Amino acid sequence: MHLDLFWALRWLRKDPFFAAAIVFILALGIGANTAVFSIVDAVLLRPSPYPSAELLMRIEESSTSRALFGVPVKDYQRWANRNDIFEKIAPYIRDTVTLTGDGEPEQVIAVRSLRLFPVLGVPARLGRTLIASDDEEGSRNVAVLSDRLWRRRYHADPGVIDRGITISDVAYTIVGVMPADFEFRYSEAELWTPLRLTPTSPWLQVAARLHAGVSVPQARSALEMVAHRMEQEEPNDRAGFKIVVTPWSDMPDQKYKLTLIFVLAAVGLVLLIACADVGSLLLSRAVERQKEIAIRASLGAGLWRIVRQLLSESLVLTVLGSFAGIVLARSLLQLLTKQLAPLPMVLPHLQLIGLNRRVLLLNAALCLLLAALCSLAPILLAVRADLQAVFRGGQAAEGPRGSARLFSILIAVEAGLAFLLLVGSGLMIRSLVRLQKDDHGFRPDHVLTLRVPVGTLTQPRPTGKYDTRPRQMAYYREILEHVKMLPGIKAAAIVNNLPLSGISSSLNLNLRGPDGQSQPTSARTISPEYFAAMGIPLIAGRTFADSDQTGAPQVAIINEHLARQLFPNRNPLGEKLAPESNAPGPIVVGVVKDSSQMSYELPAGAEVYIPYQQYIFATFMSTIVVRTEGEPAALAAALRKQVWAVDPNQPVVKVETMEEVIANSIWRPRFSAWIFSVLSGLSVLLTALGVYGVVAYTSTLRAHEVGIRVALGATANDVVAVILRGAMIPLVFGVGLSVVATLLLSRLLTKLLYGVSGSDPLTYLGAGALLLVIGAAASARPAWRAATRDPLQTLRAE
Repeated sequence: MHLDLFWALRWLRKDPFFAAAIVFILALGIGANTAVFSIVDAVLLRPSPYPSAELLMRIEESSTSRALFGVPVKDYQRWANRNDIFEKIAPYIRDTVTLTGDGEPEQVIAVRSLRLFPVLGVPARLGRTLIASDDEEGSRNVAVLSDRLWRRRYHADPGVIDRGITISDVAYTIVGVMPADFEFRYSEAELWTPLRLTPTSPWLQVAARLHAGVSVPQARSALEMVAHRMEQEEPNDRAGFKIVVTPWSDMPDQKYKLTLIFVLAAVGLVLLIACADVGSLLLSRAVERQKEIAIRASLGAGLWRIVRQLLSESLVLTVLGSFAGIVLARSLLQLLTKQLAPLPMVLPHLQLIGLNRRVLLLNAALCLLLAALCSLAPILLAVRADLQAVFRGGQAAEGPRGSARLFSILIAVEAGLAFLLLVGSGLMIRSLVRLQKDDHGFRPDHVLTLRVPVGTLTQPRPTGKYDTRPRQMAYYREILEHVKMLPGIKAAAIVNNLPLSGISSSLNLNLRGPDGQSQPTSARTISPEYFAAMGIPLIAGRTFADSDQTGAPQVAIINEHLARQLFPNRNPLGEKLAPESNAPGPIVVGVVKDSSQMSYELPAGAEVYIPYQQYIFATFMSTIVVRTEGEPAALAAALRKQVWAVDPNQPVVKVETMEEVIANSIWRPRFSAWIFSVLSGLSVLLTALGVYGVVAYTSTLRAHEVGIRVALGATANDVVAVILRGAMIPLVFGVGLSVVATLLLSRLLTKLLYGVSGSDPLTYLGAGALLLVIGAAASARPAWRAATRDPLQTLRAE
């Protein structure tokens, strides 16, 4: 085998430009695949970085009678003590807290947990983790920092242990710093504190570690019996009640998984196109070497010996392409991580992305696979060669007839794969354009937002100076007074949770509809100028006034969706909202246009707006919204100063224009459209190069035929038409077959699209037309050169 490799290297040295072209094409395909696989491996495929991770489970509850967004404390206490199933169990909740002292105030994501670190089995980098005694009543408040927070706020000071830190107006002591690669449960979490579980604690998320001898089916069976008993005790509230046990996964959203899988499949298609390109180049060289191979065979070389030589040549090329691909992959990874870093995503383990051993093993496997695939066409030509015909006619005797079909197959394969990518890219782009152009109920231009939080997610009643609702109302009223004094402000308002913030803090109301059924409704608390600041049109009635305060009649504004649900065929103004709790409801004084709430991609649901001077809640997400006369970002520094003029110890975070808020909320379709556009462009480039190379080479093989045609009176246009027809037929055939495959696969894309069908005819026609035009353009130059060649010189040479 080493002798075969030696001859392969010697053969490549004879034509370095040919070898460089193949190595370049392979490097593009292998580099893109290696870079994307590095991300997919770190985020999706790599097992959770915890000891005995296969025993780590997520425990959840579900019910057909109502939506469950966690585990109630009383339910957790029913089955958490099953020591026959669980070795350890840890409830936790996500919190949004404020840090003050040691720098500017800031808001961070925290995880409050009970016995979490013993379940995970991960030690601290500095100090210690949380222990069971930290949750006991009367113990001191302690906190564990993430490596990111430690470096950002404390400049990686190793003396941070036992230093004080103020978290949402409560004094804590830092007892540990976690390693840089530790993430739980949210990649943006930067702080861990004790849970201090009480009967009134928010609903929980639960992680558990099974006993070594307990399988997942056994755990599910045992908890099914518990769930059945709990359902029998409360049949009305717990219809279809289940306790769900699933192996732990750090990937929180199915859409993220689908996006990454589609991107990996897309770069796989690019690699196959590159492989077809290389196959066509090697096939052209094999046609030229038919006489050489025939001589080898006549001198006693067996078929396997010839096949081995061709495989060795392909292997050398793919090894060089793999090394070049690894170099390219490093640069691509830097580019991709720069693109991913600013996106508001929750992809886990992004800091672990790199060219590790698993990625390099994939690269080696790709190298061997590509060596086999790229040498397939030359091997087929060698197997089918007629030695006597080759000796009689030379290398051109069987070239056109013996290789034309293989060249056509390679062109069809390239065209079909490129069409798949073009359709995917077109659908993603059309979906993004539709998403951005659709009317979402408000005008985002000239709007600046800044979050001014008070309290935390888990503290319905914040501690400190803003521990009561009247104090919170007074604080925000004073901020608005200061903000409105700035020049260039057309409207300023407060909202307890900005639309598209990504966090649900709305008050969930269950209003009785006309049929007596419950109508799930979310509520936001706002100040009078909110609709003017956001550009949400008033459909009927009035907006809130400064007189809508505590002690005045309770009022509310509803959106069109809720008006249709609660008051069909009648005017909702003056009607009272009827909560299920039978508490007195507010009077509807206005109706506003539907607007996007939690997601830009979902239709608006039922929503109630309440004046913040009558009822304020969820202040940990409170946001100032201003509409400006000029560029909104220019007022950011001035707005911060106005807020800190009221209270310098309160954080001001997430200072963004509304257009930036929207862009962050649709990061996934934006990223998908960008990456698919890049990959489809690369596929079209490779396809064009492949078609150009095939047409240029086959035109030289047909030089004798072209000379005869011209001698018999054919014009240059006639010859060009013949050559183009030979190139376009496999292109059309490849696109036609790909249309069928794309329609079958389009259902998988449906979940990632907005307002566009996976079988959108305009996208399919556009992709097909673009590919055919590019194929014709790539074929035109070599076809015209062949048609205008002097036929006398060609015939004399023959």
